[in-house]
Amino acid sequence: MTKRLWWIIGAMLSVLALALGVWWFWGRPQDPLKVKAGVVAPISMQEDVYATGSVVPVSRQEVRVLTPGRVEKVAVKVGDAVQVGQILVALDTTLADAQVAQARVGVEAAQAVVNTAQANLDELKKAQSAAKSAAASFNVAGKGPDGADAEDGVSSLLPDFMSEQKNSVQESLVSPAVIAQAEGALAQSKVALKQAKEMLKVAQVQQGQLVHKAGMAGTVLEVNAQEGNLTSVQLPLVVVADLSEMNVEAQLNEVDAGKIRLGGKVTISSKMLGEQSVQGTIVEIAPTAVSKPSIQGSSSPTVGVKIRLEKAPLELKPGFTVAVEIVVATKEGVLAVPQEALFQEGNKNYVYKIQAGRLEKTEVTIGIGNDTHQEITSGLTAGDQMVLDPSTDFSEGMLVTPEAGSGVS
Repeated sequence: MTKRLWWIIGAMLSVLALALGVWWFWGRPQDPLKVKAGVVAPISMQEDVYATGSVVPVSRQEVRVLTPGRVEKVAVKVGDAVQVGQILVALDTTLADAQVAQARVGVEAAQAVVNTAQANLDELKKAQSAAKSAAASFNVAGKGPDGADAEDGVSSLLPDFMSEQKNSVQESLVSPAVIAQAEGALAQSKVALKQAKEMLKVAQVQQGQLVHKAGMAGTVLEVNAQEGNLTSVQLPLVVVADLSEMNVEAQLNEVDAGKIRLGGKVTISSKMLGEQSVQGTIVEIAPTAVSKPSIQGSSSPTVGVKIRLEKAPLELKPGFTVAVEIVVATKEGVLAVPQEALFQEGNKNYVYKIQAGRLEKTEVTIGIGNDTHQEITSGLTAGDQMVLDPSTDFSEGMLVTPEAGSGVS
């Protein structure tokens, strides 16, 4: 009986000690949790999109061939400055020269046929005209004063030899069929001449395609041809570019691509430029997004963007990688909070506002943003205090106090 009593007394003392501990922890007044805080304030904001891009010339000429040929002469080397019309590389023209010569002979032969056909037609027409004139003279001689046939008058007085001459003239008249045949032969010869001239043009074009000239003034970037060797159909023989005007080509993800516009301002920076930067303008946005295949599968779709540099410094060479900063929006006097004040739950954005020393979970609507701040379009007003870097341990109604030096008075 005594042991049972002592056991009961011990259990009661344990419960009493536990109750005193709970009271000590929860019952006594708790000190507010110190938090880093900020104040909602109007600022000037600029939203930017960042990417990397490659420098490419605005104007570029690549000399390529469809079929292999022997290189006869390489007239330039990498780094050379060339002018319009300057020879870059020439291929063997032996066969083309022979084809041009043969085509010229064909033109000369066709021209000779035309000349002969024309002379023949001219002679026939001349003979026909002379015969008609003679016949007309005899007809006039056989008429009376009133124009009627003078059977009993003048014609009866004509000597026999005049009658014979009249018959001879009529026999010498050239028939229309002969004239038509001569005209047909001339037309056919002219067609043949035209065909011969076209064949000559084709041969000359083919000959000219073997001598490649600069179509623009610029600098030689590549030379992939060697004298005496056959040309490659995979590589350009020569590449020429105008290095005074440059573009930057970049790929943007779907979200960023939806924010940019033609004419948007861009800042280009590079290690080669040091502290300097180059300004540019968006001149082209690809109409479709593309996904490039990779070992892991297709990558996320990206949209190609072309940026024209206002002034390309000599330090930027074709093929260099540069950093691209595109301004997509600028606003003055917008309410904004630091990015570290925001947290998400589902598709909604929240901050912990400090209201009367306690946390108040507040849903907010956001606008434009940048690396440091986010515009708040609803949910907060100027002067509101909110917690920075909110913890998952925070809860509605928790007592807090801003840390000293956190920017909140």
